[in-house]
Amino acid sequence: MVLVKRIIKKILVFLGFFKSKNIWPILSDTEKHFLIKNVYIKSSVETINEIKKTILNKEKGAYMRFGDGDIYLMLGLNDMLHQGNKKMAREMKEAIKLNIGILHKGLAIHSKLFGYEAGMENGIHLISDKDALKYLAVSHKYLNIKTLVTPVALHQLARFHENECISFLRFLKSTNPIFVGNGNVKSKIIKKLFGDVHIKTPLSDSYNEIDRIEKELIQNLENNRNEFRVVVVAMGCPGRILQKRILKKGYQVYLFDFGSLLDAFNGEDSRHWISLTGGFDYYINMLETI
Repeated sequence: MVLVKRIIKKILVFLGFFKSKNIWPILSDTEKHFLIKNVYIKSSVETINEIKKTILNKEKGAYMRFGDGDIYLMLGLNDMLHQGNKKMAREMKEAIKLNIGILHKGLAIHSKLFGYEAGMENGIHLISDKDALKYLAVSHKYLNIKTLVTPVALHQLARFHENECISFLRFLKSTNPIFVGNGNVKSKIIKKLFGDVHIKTPLSDSYNEIDRIEKELIQNLENNRNEFRVVVVAMGCPGRILQKRILKKGYQVYLFDFGSLLDAFNGEDSRHWISLTGGFDYYINMLETI
């Protein structure tokens, strides 16, 4: 019966008797002008310096990196590694709306329209103006568009400001962080970058295990409930949901989203930007100097 209804709906859409709902919001000319005038994205160096200052001051918060995948999941659609659903869409919207602690929120809208850094180009963190507006149409009402940070701070530093990247990674390791991320990453890399504590997450569809992941993280945090901790997250888009859940529970933590630079360190060519900026050999060599 359900299949028959879907077929009938497709026929009605084709004949023009039924219009399917467009889940992508449409910006008015006034809204576009407002966004073009007011969006500001802090540079990679500014972003990392602000994060470091927040951690040094032991202020709770998070570096939350929202990309195209997060936008798709927020709309209930699939992304590259995750099947969308209504529950995850609701939690993703809660994450982008979050207002607890010092939040460094980044949105992947580097473009000619909204600005980009030297070295960014097609395939290397630069997207079309059309896509940038598309993602802002969904998210701008939940964000302070005048204080956005770049969502690719580490990625950009690793290739174009190597010394600053190495310095920050050494600092991050010195905080004795809890690492929550991909179980396929080599243990020697985890130990070198973060230390001994690794809460393992699946490569894809990590939201399916988020309750277990959250429980394991809380068990670690409860060992010293009142102590400020740094948590490094690398579990794809659902990582933003984990950040939201932990901050809403009141823990004194800063949750840092590491991103796909970890894939490059692990010898995985998982994103176009990795091969276009020297390949994983470059990043593996860089890892040896940390």
